[in-house]
Amino acid sequence: MSLIGGTIRLLTGSIMHTSSRLAIYASLAIATAGCASSIEVRTMEAPDAGLSALHTFRMLPGPARRDGRPVTGADDPMISNSIANRAIRERIVKALQGHGYAIKDQGPDFAVAFYATTRTKLDVTVWDYGYPFSPGWPRRPIPQERVVPYTEGSVIIDVINPATKTLLWRGEGKATLSDDPSENVKQLSKAAEAIIGKLPHATNRVEARP
Repeated sequence: MSLIGGTIRLLTGSIMHTSSRLAIYASLAIATAGCASSIEVRTMEAPDAGLSALHTFRMLPGPARRDGRPVTGADDPMISNSIANRAIRERIVKALQGHGYAIKDQGPDFAVAFYATTRTKLDVTVWDYGYPFSPGWPRRPIPQERVVPYTEGSVIIDVINPATKTLLWRGEGKATLSDDPSENVKQLSKAAEAIIGKLPHATNRVEARP
């Protein structure tokens, strides 16, 4: 009986030890997944941006290359007819609408441009949306100048004054990419949504009474 009892106690202790290790591994996996899903976003805003007065927007059409080279690649987010570009564009539109902004093709309060890359580097100066990429206003604190190159997985969203072609607000985020093109599109889209999440919600429009 003592031998059997000792064997049972040994097996029970082994099972409990194994369960404890599995629980620890599961907790670590959940924590790692949580860290991987988080996207750090940085934003900057012009001193006179007047974001509270903005209610309608339109997405700028895909930019042309300044160097004249042809644009190709089914998964290149910078190509307007690519799968990645369409997916990111749709996510931005939905996120803005969720923030209370209404899409308006003619005479909107602001225009939206975005840059994204699944490549090793992204040279934003190659792509011409029709406005200067560098802000025309002082930034405090002044971040390290990072015009070129942006690393893979970078997403940049700009809010622009459509009349003056000046930058009002910019958000930058970085997605974690893999070797799966479809998954990369999803991650870039999530990064775009996280960036818009930092943009203030639209305020209620005040209508003038007659």
